Amino acid sequence: MTSKERKRLKQEERDIKRMNDIISGRATLEMPERPKKPAQANRIGGAASVEEQDYLAECYMRLLRFLLPGILAELSSLNDTRSQNRIKHSLPALILYGILLFLCHTSSRRAANREVGGSQLYELMEEFVPNFKSMPHADTLSRLLEGIDANELESKYEGFIEGFIKSSQFNKLNPGRFLIAVDGTQKFSRTWCWDSRALSKNAGDPDKERYSAYMLESVLVLDNGMVLPLLTETLENGESLDGNGKQDCERKSFKRLAERLMKLFGKGCVTVVLDGLYATGPVISQCKNYGWEFMITLKSECLKSVWENFNGLRKIEHNNNLTVTYDDGLIQEYHWSNGIEYTYGNNHMQLSLNVVTCQETWYEESKIKGKPCQKTSKFSWLSSLKLNSDNVIELCMRARKRWRIENHFLMIKTQGYEYEHCFSYNWNAMKGFNCLLKIANFVNTFILQSQLMQHYVVAEGKQGVIKKVWTYMKIRKISEFCSVLVTNDIPREKKKINYGKLKLKAA
Repeated sequence: MTSKERKRLKQEERDIKRMNDIISGRATLEMPERPKKPAQANRIGGAASVEEQDYLAECYMRLLRFLLPGILAELSSLNDTRSQNRIKHSLPALILYGILLFLCHTSSRRAANREVGGSQLYELMEEFVPNFKSMPHADTLSRLLEGIDANELESKYEGFIEGFIKSSQFNKLNPGRFLIAVDGTQKFSRTWCWDSRALSKNAGDPDKERYSAYMLESVLVLDNGMVLPLLTETLENGESLDGNGKQDCERKSFKRLAERLMKLFGKGCVTVVLDGLYATGPVISQCKNYGWEFMITLKSECLKSVWENFNGLRKIEHNNNLTVTYDDGLIQEYHWSNGIEYTYGNNHMQLSLNVVTCQETWYEESKIKGKPCQKTSKFSWLSSLKLNSDNVIELCMRARKRWRIENHFLMIKTQGYEYEHCFSYNWNAMKGFNCLLKIANFVNTFILQSQLMQHYVVAEGKQGVIKKVWTYMKIRKISEFCSVLVTNDIPREKKKINYGKLKLKAA
C-alpha cells in the first residue's frame, strides 16, 4: 500500500468518525456568526408599493418634460433623406424612439423591438409626437440614421451644450473655468473589415489582424460632480490617412477636436486635463495658442530631456517643495520646477514647461499578515501655470479630475448604455447611434442630478433609479399615474430647453 493510499484511508476513517459523532450527538455543528447587515432606512422608493413607484415615475417624467420637447424641436429640423411619399413613421417619432432606446438602457436593436416596441410606451410617444400612429421598428431607425448626416446630428447636440453653458443655471453651478477632459476609447472590434474607415492593428502578426471603431471623447466636468458628454471625434481612415499611409490616431484627432472645442468655448477660460499620450510638443503648442490652461500626465519614459533637467534642478531648487500631512495618515510630497526648456520638431520649436511631481505615502492593513504596511504612489504632470506653494495642491487636485472621464467610460460601457455594442455596421449610422446615446446620457444626467431626484438616487443609485422607472413605465399606462406630460404639437413649436426649472444639485 502506498503512502497516498494510507493517507486516504486515514482521512476516510476520520470522516466516518466525525459523521457518527454528529449523528449520535457527541459532536454538534456550529455555523460561524455572520456580521449583521445594517437595516435599510425607510425611504420613499425603497419599498415596492404602487404609490411610491407612481411618485418616482412621475418625478422622472416631470423632469423629462423640461428637456425632451426642446430636444425634439431641434432634432426635427434635420434633413430627412427618405422619400416623403413612402414613409410610415415621421422623423420626430424615429428620433424619439432612438433616444428612448438609450434612455431606458436597452441592450440592442432586437431588445428595443421587444422591450420598447412591445411596451406601454406607445402612450409616451403619442404625447410628444403629433399624429403618432404606430411604434416604429429598430431597423427603420437604423435606415434613417444611414441617410442622415451624422455631423449635422452632432452639431445639433453642440447646440444643446451651448445653450446650457450660456444659461444662468450653469453660471451658478460652475462660476469658474470650463474643465474639459479628453481621452480615446474603443467602441468595438472585429476580426474582419466591415468598413474601409475602420482602424486596423495586428501586433506584427497578419493572422491576428483586428479592425476597430475608435472614438476620441470629451466631457465637461462641473464643480457639483456632473459629467456631461461633449464632442466626439471619430478616428477613421480615408481622408485622415496622410501621404505616408499612416492611420488616424488620437493625437491627430485631438487637433480636429480642439478646433471644434475652441469654436464652442472660445479662447481662454478652458482647462484641459489629458493623459500621458498627449504630452507632446504639438498638443501643448495648440493649447497655448488657444490660451487654454492644461494639466497633462507626464510619464517617466516621455520627454526624457525634460526629466533630465527636472531631476537636475530639483537638487538645487530647495524651496520648490511642499509636504502635506492629513489626519488619516496620508502624506503628500510635492516637488516642482518652472521654465524648463523643451525643443521639438524639425523647425526646433521651443516651449517653456512647468513640471510637478506628487509622491503619496499611506499605511494599509495587510490582508495576509494583518499588520499595517506602507504604500507609496507617484504622480507627475505638465502644467501651463507656474507652480508655487500656494497653487500646487489645487492644480494637482484639478489634474486628478481626469479620472472622471474614465468613470464616464465605465458608466456608458457597463451600466446600461451599451457603448461597446455595435448597433449598426454602417459607418454613418454607427456615428448616429453614438450621438443618440450622448443625448440620452445628457438627459439622464440632468434628471438624476436634480434636487427632486436626489432622495431616490441616494437610496437606489443612478442605474437603479433608471431601471426601476423604465421597468415600471413599460408595464403601466402612463396616463394612470402621470398627468404632467405635454400635449401640444411639440416639434412644430420651437421650444427651448428650460434649464432653470431643473434645480440641479449644487456643489
